[in-house]
Amino acid sequence: MKIIARYILRDIALTFIMTLTVFTFVTTTMVLFKVSEFIAAGGDGGVVLKIFLSGLPVALGYSLPISILSTVLLVFGRLSANGEITALKACGISMKQILLYPALLGLLLSGFALYLNAVIIPHTYHQRRVAITELGFSTPLALIEEGRFIRDFPGMMFYFGRKKGDRVSDVIIYQYGPNLTLRNIRAKHGTLRLSDDGLYLLVDLADVRIDPFYDDRPGPGNARHLPLKLTLPRNNKPNTQMKKANDMTLTELHQAVDQLPVLMPQLEPQKLAESQMQLTVEFHRRIAMALSCFIFVLLGVPLGTQTHRRESTVGIAISLLLVLVFYLFIIVAKSLTKHPDMHPYLICWAPIVLAFILSAFLIRRCE
Repeated sequence: MKIIARYILRDIALTFIMTLTVFTFVTTTMVLFKVSEFIAAGGDGGVVLKIFLSGLPVALGYSLPISILSTVLLVFGRLSANGEITALKACGISMKQILLYPALLGLLLSGFALYLNAVIIPHTYHQRRVAITELGFSTPLALIEEGRFIRDFPGMMFYFGRKKGDRVSDVIIYQYGPNLTLRNIRAKHGTLRLSDDGLYLLVDLADVRIDPFYDDRPGPGNARHLPLKLTLPRNNKPNTQMKKANDMTLTELHQAVDQLPVLMPQLEPQKLAESQMQLTVEFHRRIAMALSCFIFVLLGVPLGTQTHRRESTVGIAISLLLVLVFYLFIIVAKSLTKHPDMHPYLICWAPIVLAFILSAFLIRRCE
């Protein structure tokens, strides 16, 4: 059995290295385009290299699951087509025994992927943001990020739910007056632009609700448009020490969910619940992504055995389809964070559970 295990694992290792190289290169294409823009703009070589290297762990996090799935589909599809799986069964070796060592390899990859998603990728996300800021090419407008509270303007705190170019939506502004009274400004959408001299940020909000509307008496009011002229900070740089959800480790995400009511006491209960759910979904997404390496091995071995295909294109096509379905569940979970009562973080685990059940059925069928 050890000889057979070495034979199968050697085949898996060689195929995995090739598929991982190809998929990682494909996923780093966007990073290469971004780096080429910085080089063309005359950026410092060391900082540009730092941006490129920080993108590699992120690409690796996405390419690992699809690479191991493609590998087991290709290897076991070829073994089945050559009649080697049938020969092993004729010798009294069960499908569970054949699956044992590939499953252990998948478990090791899941452990590595978990560390990658929990520690390395968040660190590189943060370092890349810092490096892009250091380049100094981004305008203050481009440095304003969505999904993060911005405290760079005195007396005001901004939150943009969505930002695309110079257009923003789901805008929340907390304005502090000299007597520490709070004004809550909400807008469905608006635009951002710099003044001609580059010293001011001009914000034009539409469909605005202001509470209180007047300084001298309470009560909300509505306005079609609300123009704001804000003096830009001297350094024109965001607070790179303030982490976004992507920048946080798994431990920091777990702590942030509990600490958010203390850190953001001004948030309304609904908005607080949505922000906590965003962090919760991100926490479960990373664990599910890491565990997918192990689950894809359990699913890919019997699936590859039953396809009886030598062609690599078939294995790649099947793996792409399965990974696409997996990511669709993740996308749905993220899109439902505005409905925390639906517990969308559970959706992250739906493809894991379904794949495990399907793999158990296929393994039993292969026996």
